[in-house]
Amino acid sequence: MESITMLEKPMANPIQSPFTDQILNNLQFQGSSNDCGPYTTATVINALRGQNLVGDELANQMNKPRWRGIFPVIRRVPNWATLPWGLVDVFRDYDLRGRWWFRVPLSYLKPAINAGHILMPIIGEWRPKPWAHVMTLVAWHPKKGWGFANTQYRRQDISWRSDQDFQEKWNRYARLMVEIEKP
Repeated sequence: MESITMLEKPMANPIQSPFTDQILNNLQFQGSSNDCGPYTTATVINALRGQNLVGDELANQMNKPRWRGIFPVIRRVPNWATLPWGLVDVFRDYDLRGRWWFRVPLSYLKPAINAGHILMPIIGEWRPKPWAHVMTLVAWHPKKGWGFANTQYRRQDISWRSDQDFQEKWNRYARLMVEIEKP
C-alpha cells in the first residue's frame, strides 16, 4: 500500500462546460476588428439557440441605442467598445437570462463552468495602451490553466491561458464578467 505524504497534493480533475462543443462549433473569427463582444455574443446565441447571427452584423446593430421602456440602452460605443450590459441586452432578445457583475470570486468559476453556466470574463490591460477582451470560458485544466472559446483566433478549439496570466488581466478589469445562467 502506498502512503501519501503531506507534501503530495492530489491533482484536481479538469473541468469542461457541457456546452463546449456547441460553442466551439459556432465560434466566429473577429478578424482585425475590435468586435469581440458582438462576435462572442453571436457565437453563444448561435450555439444555444440555433441561430445564424453574424458577428459584424450584430456589431452594427449594437452600435445604435435601443429603447427599453422610457430608457435608452447604450449597448456599445459605436465601432469600438461593447459594454457588458449591451451583451446582456442582446441575450435577452433570445430568451437567455444574463447578468453582468464586478468582483466575481475566482472560486465561483469552476463550479459555474461545471454547472453549465456560460461565463464571459472581461480581461485586459490599462498600460501602456488600454485594451479589453471578452471570451467565453469553457474549461479549466490544472496544468494548462483556463480554456476559452476565443474569437481572436480562426481555429475552433480551446485557447488556453495560464492561471497567472488570466488572473492578472481579469483583476485589472475588477473581475468583470457577463454570465448566462444555465440555459
